[in-house]
Amino acid sequence: MKNEKGYALVLVLLIITITFTFALSLSGMALSARKQFNKTDEINRATDLAEMGVAHYEALLTRIVKNANAEADQAVQKALDLLSENPNLNVPDYDDVFIKVLSDEVGKNAYLPLAVDGANSYEISNPVITTHNGKISLTFDSKGLTDNEEKELQGTLTIFKNKDSLDGDLATNEDEYDYVVWEDFDFHGGKKHTETFPGSTFFKKTVTLRGTSSLIIRGDAFFHSSVTLKGGDTIIVYGDAIFTGEVKDLKANKAKICILGTPYRIVNQNIVEYPSFDGGDTDSCPKPILDNEWSIDPDNGIEVKY
Repeated sequence: MKNEKGYALVLVLLIITITFTFALSLSGMALSARKQFNKTDEINRATDLAEMGVAHYEALLTRIVKNANAEADQAVQKALDLLSENPNLNVPDYDDVFIKVLSDEVGKNAYLPLAVDGANSYEISNPVITTHNGKISLTFDSKGLTDNEEKELQGTLTIFKNKDSLDGDLATNEDEYDYVVWEDFDFHGGKKHTETFPGSTFFKKTVTLRGTSSLIIRGDAFFHSSVTLKGGDTIIVYGDAIFTGEVKDLKANKAKICILGTPYRIVNQNIVEYPSFDGGDTDSCPKPILDNEWSIDPDNGIEVKY
């Protein structure tokens, strides 16, 4: 009887030991799982904070791009308005002004820490601007921070140049122009050095400038016959220009024709782009400014590496 009671006691103690050991094992597993869950949760929160930093910086860059476009346009337009008084004035390049303003503003915001709540925060840092194949890329780091974790992402924002494609619908009839010059246009500088047409202009016959004079067309231009510049003269077309005849004496007389839009010519009764157009001494001519703004593509403009 005593032996049976002893066996029972040993069995009870063994069961208690096994149960206690199993409970400790389960408790350790639960504690480990809890720690892992907390760590994963903090990593996810750090990632969310870093993504929040990317979104914030993209919104900031959108405003910077808009302001840079406005300053570039203002700088070019201001110089263009003064060309009638000083035909040799150097007009700043739109893209050069835009990139300078963009670089200056990005430099001012090269490090952006922001506390979201409590110990949760994000930091933007290391912005780098590069240009390639007509695009501007801006890479930056966005780091999300919690109490115990941090997650760093790299964002790349691409800024594109707006360009309108040729649709073949250029105006070729004089009725579509604001002004029509029916007779030969022969302009001698004299006291009045500049002749300005405030809108699109169609020249039915020859155009001749002489005596260091300037012809400014604030719109598109159609030159239906030959164009001759006799001595240091300048023609500035704010829009597109279509040539059907010959352009004479540009280089020989240090003259220039500045087309701020796109030059075209008539070939076999078809309008085609004029990529080999030689505007003479064009050092002070600006590059095209129409449809020249830069912008961030809202769908494809940003890439994030985790």
